[in-house]
Amino acid sequence: MSQREHGGDSDQAALSFGHSAGDMLDLSTGISPIAYPADNIPASAWNRLPSQTQLDKCLAAARRAYAVPDHLDIMAGSGTQSLLQLIPHLVVPDGPVFIEQPTYNEHRPAWESAGHQTLSGVDVAIAQHKCKSYVFVAPNNPTGDDDRVGIKRAAQRCGSAGGFVLIDGAFAMPKAADPIHTSLIDALENQPHVVHLRSFGKFFGMAGLRLGFAIGAPKLISQLSQNAGPWAVSSVALEIGATALDDTLWQRRHGQFLNTQSKRLKHLLLGAGLPLRGGTELFQTIQHGAAHDLHDQLAAAAIWTRKYADWPDFLRFGLPANDAEFWRLEKIINNWR
Repeated sequence: MSQREHGGDSDQAALSFGHSAGDMLDLSTGISPIAYPADNIPASAWNRLPSQTQLDKCLAAARRAYAVPDHLDIMAGSGTQSLLQLIPHLVVPDGPVFIEQPTYNEHRPAWESAGHQTLSGVDVAIAQHKCKSYVFVAPNNPTGDDDRVGIKRAAQRCGSAGGFVLIDGAFAMPKAADPIHTSLIDALENQPHVVHLRSFGKFFGMAGLRLGFAIGAPKLISQLSQNAGPWAVSSVALEIGATALDDTLWQRRHGQFLNTQSKRLKHLLLGAGLPLRGGTELFQTIQHGAAHDLHDQLAAAAIWTRKYADWPDFLRFGLPANDAEFWRLEKIINNWR
C-alpha cells in the first residue's frame, strides 16, 4: 500500500523542486516553529531504559498541564499517532464508525485495519442514526473547526448507545496557554468509552521527540497501556516532557507568540485575496481553486506547504518563525498570479 500524504520531509521536497536539502522553508506541518529550550538533560536519560519514576513524573505534569481530573487516567505514548493506531483494537466492531471529513488522514485506515467499517462524507446529524462510534479531531486538521458542544453531545449519545468516541486534540493548547477555552475533558465525564488524545510535540515545537498522551476512564487507559507495551516512551522524552509541561510561564508566553504569528499569517493570506477555510494557533488553511498551483509556485521558491489530493482546493500554511520568514512568504503570496 502506498504511503499516505503528510506534511514534513522538506529535504526530499527541496530536492524534488531543484533546491538543496535544507534550503526549503517548511510551513507544511502545523508544528510550532519555536521549540521548547530543552537544556541540561541528564546523561542517564540517554543510556538507561525509562524508569517508572520518570514516567510518573511526566504523567503528573501532563495531568496538570491538560487539567485532567483525578477520576480519569492518563498514559503516555510515542506521539498521538502511535496511540490512535492502537485504540481501534480496543473496540469490538459494531456498525460503522463515523469520521468527519475532511480531517487527519490516518484515522480511517487505523479503524479499517482493525476490522471496522467507517462512514464519512455525511453530516453528523445523519451519522447519529447509523453509527454508535465517532472520531473527532478538535481543533480539526486541516479546517480548524472546533465544535466542542457538538462533540460533547455525541459523547453522551454514544455513552447511552454503548458506543465509543475518540477525540483527537493534537492541535489543542495546554491550559496555561489557553485558559479561557472550554476543555473537552468534561466530555469524558461518566463516559467509560471516550478517549481524548493530546499531542506534546506540536505546541512545544518538538515533534521529533515523539510524545503524546491518552486520557480516559481508568479501565480503558489500562487496556491501552498494556497494548502499548513496556518502554513506550524514551527516557529523554519523559525528562523533557516533565519539565516542559510544568513550565507554565513558558507556555503562557509561547501561547501568546503563536496567537500573534497565526493572526499575522491570517492577515497576510487575506490581504493577498486568498479565502480562508479556517485555522488554529498553529496553522491557517485557504480554500481556493488554484491551491495546487500556488503550492507549486511556493515550492519553486523554496517554501513548502501542505496540499491535499483528496481536497485539492485546500492549502495549509504553518507559522513562519520570524520577520525574515514572513517576508519570504509575503514576497511570493503577493505576486503569485
